[in-house]
Amino acid sequence: MPLKRLVYCFFIQLVFACCVFASPNFDERLTTLDKLLQTDLPQAEIILAELAPSVSQFTPSQLATYHTLSSIKQLYLSELEQANQSLDMALSFEPSEELLTRIYLYKVTIYLLQRNYEAAFSMLEMNLSRIESYQDNRLKVASYVRLLNIFLDLNAYDEMRDTANLVLNINQGKDTKHECYAKLYLAVATLKLTQYSQANELFKDSQIYCATNEQPLIANMSIKGQAQSYFELGQLVLARTMFETALIGYQEFRFQLEINDVKAYLSKIYFYQKEYERAAQYADELSKLNDDKVNQHAKKQANEVLAMLASKDGDYAKAYQYQLIAHTLDLQYLEDKTNKQNAYQMARFNNAETNRENKSLQQERMLMMQQKDLMLKEKSSSMMFSTLLFGVCIGLVLLLLTAWLQRNQFRRQAQRDGLTGIYNRQTGQDLAEDELVQVLANHSHFSVMILDLDLFKSINDRFGHATGDWTLKKVTHVIQDIIRPTDIFCRMGGEEFVLYLPNTDPQAALQLAEIIRSEVESINTKYSGHNFSISISIGISSLDDGDLSLDPFLNRADIALYECKRQGRNKVLIYQPSFA
Repeated sequence: MPLKRLVYCFFIQLVFACCVFASPNFDERLTTLDKLLQTDLPQAEIILAELAPSVSQFTPSQLATYHTLSSIKQLYLSELEQANQSLDMALSFEPSEELLTRIYLYKVTIYLLQRNYEAAFSMLEMNLSRIESYQDNRLKVASYVRLLNIFLDLNAYDEMRDTANLVLNINQGKDTKHECYAKLYLAVATLKLTQYSQANELFKDSQIYCATNEQPLIANMSIKGQAQSYFELGQLVLARTMFETALIGYQEFRFQLEINDVKAYLSKIYFYQKEYERAAQYADELSKLNDDKVNQHAKKQANEVLAMLASKDGDYAKAYQYQLIAHTLDLQYLEDKTNKQNAYQMARFNNAETNRENKSLQQERMLMMQQKDLMLKEKSSSMMFSTLLFGVCIGLVLLLLTAWLQRNQFRRQAQRDGLTGIYNRQTGQDLAEDELVQVLANHSHFSVMILDLDLFKSINDRFGHATGDWTLKKVTHVIQDIIRPTDIFCRMGGEEFVLYLPNTDPQAALQLAEIIRSEVESINTKYSGHNFSISISIGISSLDDGDLSLDPFLNRADIALYECKRQGRNKVLIYQPSFA
């Protein structure tokens, strides 16, 4: 009997050993899958499909990794709910500390895309608090990289730039993936801060580094960033080439959010280059996207292009409808921006309160220790003198800091019109002169509009100056919603405004002016407490070969404006020599 038992045990061990050696190496397959998700999404999907039937053989650790990697694929395809469910499944298998950090950061990304900012900040704060005590800088770098994405979504570009530099200082190239992201985000922050030439160089650097270190998706994002900087610099030929290259790269990853954004830019470029059919093709495609918040920006740009196309064809009613849709989407974006900034400020407030309480406890503890120390030692005159001197220095620093802040505030107030908040005449002209120097150096276009509200004096006479002020502010807000961030809008005085348009040819200026005139004419004045109509006359002039300053074509725009008034007002005219 003992012999039979021994033989039986040996047989069981032999079968178990054979099963172990015959089983595939799932850890190695999962590591390969993780790498492919960053380089070759179609191949990664094949491996995911091959692994799916073997899930029942996975260990808990392998299951946590498998569901985490599945969520990455779903994120690329904008399947946000499925991705969140996969991450919840991964959490149920008690992942390692490093994988847990990764899961939390992906959940932060999903909450950001779903515009659930409170959940995103709560998750991020919990993760940062959890890893604060760790000595491993890799986890801190990963969290800071995800924080960069939050700053981008909040338009907090200064914080984004500082955090990207912090990541680069901590990481020192040890983790190439995070080094790539930090380089990319540094370039994006610089672009958003309108430092376009510097941003272009940073994007080139991140593209080369990330391509060399096998991060093709981030390298492709850098190509798109170069295209955006060229677009903002008015170099449309280079921008088009880079955007088309980026589109091919994103299509390989099926990264739909970025595909839509690139197509939106390309539709505008095709319109400006008079390839109207291609512009309409992308614009039509994007305008039919569903109403998810992630599609709002692309749909807004698409409707702007459709409005310009309709205006080109003389169908101003349709152009107005498209522009109205674009304006509505823009209002939704502004509302969402306000909500997320409120959530951000609340999170910062809560964090500041916690830090304040901790600091207060530390200060009390230090005070007790100092009191105990003072009981054992005599106060020396040198210590008293040093303390007094330190207090005087701190007071002087605070005084200088307050004066500096007040000076900056007064300088800003001196640059702005007190009623409308836009640039005053002198500041606008100074900025425009600077832009003109760049335009002349690049041999580009420059247009200017002089805008004058029709019969504005009658509004003041009939309804009072309060209604007149309401009218000026309302018209200003309408125009600010239409123009580009690079355009310079200022108040000349009274009811007269000027709009400087760097890198804008006469036809583009004419189309913009027609949209402005139409939008102003459609203002609903009932919210002012009175019913009356508002119209505006606009004179346009562009840079001629002999112009070396703003004065000549400002004068021509003024002549065109006078001709608008002479022809009956509520018109847009480009200067013609016959007007003079």
